[in-house]
Amino acid sequence: MSSAEEAQHGPWWEDRATWWALLLAAWLRFLPMAMWPMQPCVRDECTYMKLAERIMDGEGLTAAAAGWLWAPGYPYLMALHEWITGFPAMVKGTQTVLFLAVMPIAYCMVRDHLSKAAARWLLFLLALSPTLVFFSVSLWSECFYTAVLFAALHSLGWARNGGPMRGALPGVLVGICVLFRGVATYMLPVFAVGYLWRRWRDQRAWAGVIAMILAAVLVVAPYASSATDRWGGLIISDRTMGQMMWLGNNTFEPVTFDWGNGTLTGPEFAAKLDEGRDRCAKSLGPIAWDDCERKGGADWIKANPEEFVRRVPMRVAQLMNPNSFLTRHLRWDKWKELPSGPREALVLMVIVWSLLATIGGTIGAWARGRGWLLIITAGVVLYHTAAISLLAGLSRYRVPLDAIWLIWTAGLLAEPRKAWEGLLAEKWRLVGCILTLVALTPFALWYLTAGFADP
Repeated sequence: MSSAEEAQHGPWWEDRATWWALLLAAWLRFLPMAMWPMQPCVRDECTYMKLAERIMDGEGLTAAAAGWLWAPGYPYLMALHEWITGFPAMVKGTQTVLFLAVMPIAYCMVRDHLSKAAARWLLFLLALSPTLVFFSVSLWSECFYTAVLFAALHSLGWARNGGPMRGALPGVLVGICVLFRGVATYMLPVFAVGYLWRRWRDQRAWAGVIAMILAAVLVVAPYASSATDRWGGLIISDRTMGQMMWLGNNTFEPVTFDWGNGTLTGPEFAAKLDEGRDRCAKSLGPIAWDDCERKGGADWIKANPEEFVRRVPMRVAQLMNPNSFLTRHLRWDKWKELPSGPREALVLMVIVWSLLATIGGTIGAWARGRGWLLIITAGVVLYHTAAISLLAGLSRYRVPLDAIWLIWTAGLLAEPRKAWEGLLAEKWRLVGCILTLVALTPFALWYLTAGFADP
């Protein structure tokens, strides 16, 4: 934030609402860790722990049991916590603290772009989101990835207000995102467009983009070069596309692991393995294995083009499923001490917050979205959605998108009259909003009742 903006608004810590939101967010996240400190791992959580143990044993990052190679960031972060504390699950505390630290950054970004009221709404929406709370106290990379993504968004606005070298900071943060989730590998052009927005002929802006690209490359290159050398094939961050192709483009319907519309047990998943095309041999190694599975997926798409197209909406609906992994966790009775009343209230809250993000955020974006922040947030959401809809949909992949889209939900809830005026002032916005909602709402509601399905 510039000195002029700070003089106008004052530093964030002078707003008491930020402290109340931070205290609430901290209490909601640390309470489950205190009440259920020894929760057993679930699926990918267990894989992360095994990968961290192998790193601690000196093997470096190895392929997962099924054959694919994951992004290195989270396994190494867990291994670091095991080295320091003896417990890789201590990463839950670190990622929670990181998310709390990013909340004031999100506050400043929204306050400067919209209003203080919208910034306050965003903080409480983030603090109270049951899905974000759940992933803070779980061993998946979503919490860390979401926090870094928020920091990258704010850094882009900071970089636009200064010299070209400031472009390096969003580049570094996007590079970190790539190391934590392979889906971010090709996200840098979205940030470049946001940085250049309405400055296409500014040479200094283009110099900033070069700084951004170089910074991202410098962050990713050490691991990419060492992994490429070790495994004998190009690796930027991960090699998981083959597995995603197998899950989403196979003889069976696209597989998810959500409650009510997924494979929830080992026997159920084993049955899917038997139904699908033959798996490639793990002995091939992660590069050849991934190439083999990619080819299998590509061959299936060529042989079934109409079926591939038909499944894209289903994968989008699976991504937008308003019931998150927290719903599955509660249905599995993982938090046994939680009475049935609060448990069902949480299930409903998961749905409400999801719809607030997808539906409310869309209305808010059309009504109040302007400038680089709209371009970058919409670009990030569309980029992730496009990448996932072609491969395999899962509610977990939507977590960072929900958090980002809450920016515009906050703008809508904080000043609904201003949002309505914004839609009416430019009729194309109202038309665009209606058309988007007509297209979006069926996907958001497709699996609405799945969270209440019998086991």
